[in-house]
Amino acid sequence: MVKTTNVHGGNVHKASRLLHTSLDQILDFSANINPLGMSSKGLDAVKDALQDVIHYPDPDMTHLYSITSELWNIPKECIVFGNGAAELIYAICRLPEIEAVYVPAPGFSEYSHGAHSCGLPVIEYELQFDADVFSFSYPLEQMLYDLSQTQNYLVFIGNPNNPCGTLWKHRSRELFEVCKKNGHYLVFDESFVDFLGDDYSMRNYVKEYDNVIVVHSLTKFYAVPGLRIGAMMANPMIIQFIKDHIPAWSVNHIAQIYSEEALQDIDYVQKTRRVLKTEKEWLYNELTKIEPLRCIEPSVNYILCHLHEQYSLEDMIQHLYHQSILIRDCSHYTGLGPNWFRMAVKTREQNEQLLQALRAYFTYL
Repeated sequence: MVKTTNVHGGNVHKASRLLHTSLDQILDFSANINPLGMSSKGLDAVKDALQDVIHYPDPDMTHLYSITSELWNIPKECIVFGNGAAELIYAICRLPEIEAVYVPAPGFSEYSHGAHSCGLPVIEYELQFDADVFSFSYPLEQMLYDLSQTQNYLVFIGNPNNPCGTLWKHRSRELFEVCKKNGHYLVFDESFVDFLGDDYSMRNYVKEYDNVIVVHSLTKFYAVPGLRIGAMMANPMIIQFIKDHIPAWSVNHIAQIYSEEALQDIDYVQKTRRVLKTEKEWLYNELTKIEPLRCIEPSVNYILCHLHEQYSLEDMIQHLYHQSILIRDCSHYTGLGPNWFRMAVKTREQNEQLLQALRAYFTYL
């Protein structure tokens, strides 16, 4: 039996080796990447820029800062780029005077890993699960109580949260004010918010609150996880601290050039949102017809599901794995437990292949 569980999804290279097949023959539903692939404008720019890798990357990234400042309506001095969102999360955990890191459960594992790398204690707050409507929500009242009784926490909120897709829907300023009063940093991880649009982002609060931080990934929506580039927005003092605590030339030349063009590829952005809105709704509806599965209605480009207890998730994962289909085992997440798994939303053809494999598995048991 092939052991497929790993810390993150997307280990297609290991799967390629173990299955003796090429990367393009693997259907990777374990990583939540734009299934339309790279922006054509960004790809063309990369091809033209390859000859320039004989030089060090531009440490100033002047053009990229100008583009993102205008696009996000955030001053340049309130933005910093890093080698993926994960690098920035680890750097955030180094901010001074933090006493503990307050993280969602379930939630992205790098919040806790970043805290532990700095010797900081981790305190989990569990998302509320409504079994009747089969959905998770943020426990605002519990969070307000916890944070009003403590000081100097680093508070992480996924917006949308990974792996369940829960959005931060509380538009009151209670949490912002409690965090400000008690010296807490409030970090919104918006690595997937581009799939939804600007209306869902919390980044405007960066201009109002000195303790608010927004982390933004450019690799998921723009389909370049192998290039590694992420951004962070915060007040200028925090930004300078982060710049002082990440390596020089953190963002490589190709990642810079691709991002500059892809961010301005409006047709690509609009098509991605249009296609994935249709596909996430279609895939969710089809999954609800498979009786042993219950799924969270998706807000974004991934779906969290639960397999009925009479079935073995490990067996199902193996069945898919040997057909070169990868999904994400989420059974180790705090707040989930056995038989939870996550699947990305991909193209109609790819989604149909996944559904066909799942139906075959339950038919022949």
